[in-house]
This record gives sequence, structure tokens and C-alpha cells, in this order.
Amino acid sequence: MLKYTMIENVKMNWLKGLMALSVFFFLGSCNNDNDLGSGEVAFEITDAPLDDSNVKGVFVTVAEIKVDGKAIEGFSKQTIDLKAYQKGETKLLGSTDMAARTYNNLTLVLDTDADSNGAAPGCYVLSNDNVKYKLTNSAASNGKLELNLTKSWSVANAAKTNVVMDFDLRKALKYAEGSGTGFNFVSNNNLQAAVRVVTKSETGTIKGTYQNQSGSNADKVIAYLYKKGTFNAQTETTAQGEDKILFANAVSSALVESGLSSSAYTLAFLEAGEYELYFAGYKKETGSNRYAFESRLESEMRVNGTVSNVFTVNAGAEVNISASILGVIN
Repeated sequence: MLKYTMIENVKMNWLKGLMALSVFFFLGSCNNDNDLGSGEVAFEITDAPLDDSNVKGVFVTVAEIKVDGKAIEGFSKQTIDLKAYQKGETKLLGSTDMAARTYNNLTLVLDTDADSNGAAPGCYVLSNDNVKYKLTNSAASNGKLELNLTKSWSVANAAKTNVVMDFDLRKALKYAEGSGTGFNFVSNNNLQAAVRVVTKSETGTIKGTYQNQSGSNADKVIAYLYKKGTFNAQTETTAQGEDKILFANAVSSALVESGLSSSAYTLAFLEAGEYELYFAGYKKETGSNRYAFESRLESEMRVNGTVSNVFTVNAGAEVNISASILGVIN
């Protein structure tokens, strides 16, 4: 009996010691996290434009921002016209202090039913004649639509980090079925894929000029940017899935805008890496404000003065590209 009691005492003491050790390491872990400090994080939003001349604005109402599943503190619901923030311009959604570490997921919660003033709808396309077309999709629940954007980014101690969410409206919106004028969000998987998340300080910019030497009579030209080696002509020029997305795998895109002496475009917030650029011509559909894909355009590009089809974007730097259109690729 004495031997049994001694064994039980040894077991109890061992378990108590193990529990104390576990608490010690847990508290030490917490202290180590705190020792990493904190930094300020600013959340910004920007847009790539939409190809419809009847669209005056594209408004989204951001109800909440979550990081790794936790809502950021002090955020106020706000409604933003994405079309007002293009070519490197951003809208600040809010900023907060966060622990200095790496984060892996950013969730943007949209209110599709009500804007920041309580008026309906919360997300919509505004036409030139001031008609609002509500934007939503089948994933919306109780007027809320969550976009889960998987992307790793880091906060450094005593430093400011600017996180930019780049909406590509060409991928994010589609025409409403059976409607000659209405719009809708694409499916949620495609909508999430239409939003890039980048750390501003880790991105560069492309500034391009465009000269049409081919006689192409396209009504609109779009520049599409791809990571090196990822462009497949047959796939990208075919409408993909139920949402019928063209150039679905492009990292970014920009409208080539005509100027007094030349045409130009800007591609902003590009992560460092090697890229390729492709141009596509669009024709305006008869009797509507929509544009239909017509053909790819053959181009010769000079990158900072040197002929090259592949170019490198570096963080904090600007790449200058001049493109000469030589012909039409049918």
C-alpha cells in the first residue's frame, strides 16, 4: 500500500510539473509575440477600368475588413466609387496598429444592400443617366458578401505598411442575363480572383506609350499584363466559364488612352518579377455602349529603349515601354 501511494505521488508531482512547464512556455511564447512590437497598417483600394462607355461609376460599400479572420478595430463602413481611383491612385479605407508578424488572409466584407448612408443598394453600377444597377451574386447572405483574399504580407516593428487591394473590374463584373443594360458581380470564386492584394512598397509601375502603325481600326485597345510564360493565346481569347471572362489570367490590364501626340497607359502596383505585355482591339457593338473583343494586335516593344518582349519590374521603380502595333493577329 505504501509503495502504491508513493508511485501515485510521483505521478501527481510529475503531472503538476508538466503543467507548470506548459504554462511557462505558453506565457513565454506570448511574451515573445509581444516583444516583436507592432506597426501601422494602412488599407487602400484601387481599380482597373471597365469597358462600357455608359458607366459613370462603380460603387462598392465596404462594411468590414478582417485580417486572418479578425475584424480590424476602428473601421467605419464606407462607400467608394472604384472608377475614381485608377492609374496608381488609391482610396484609403482605414489604418490600424497590428502586431509585427506575417499575415496570410485578408477578408473584404461588402454590403450589397445598403450604402454607408443606409440607402439602397450598397454595391452598384451607376449609368450615365444616373440609373443604379445593383451588384451581387449567389454567395451573398443577408446582404453581405465576403471576399476571402489569400495573400501573405508582413508588418514590421515601428514601421508603416500599405496594403493595396486592386479590383480588376473587367474580371469582377458581367452583364446581367437577359438584360441589355444591367450588371452583376461574377461568381464569388471569380470575384475573389479579380482582386489582387499587394504590399505597396514591394511594387513597381509600368508607363507605356502606344503607336498604331498597322492601320488597325479598333475602337478601343486594352493592354494586358501577364507573368512571363503564362500567356496562352487560345485560352485567354476564349470566354471562360459561366462568367465568360476574357484574358482571365492577366495580372492587370489598362485602357490605352489617346492623347494629343500619342496614346498611353499605366499599370500600377505590380509585384517585382518578369512580365509580358499583350494588346487587344475591341469594336463598339452597334446600338449599344458595349465593346466586343475583335483581335489581338501584333506589337514590337522597346523597354527603356531596348527591343524586348520580356521585361522586369522592380519594387519602387518605373518601367517605360513604347509599343508599336505592326498588325492584327486573327
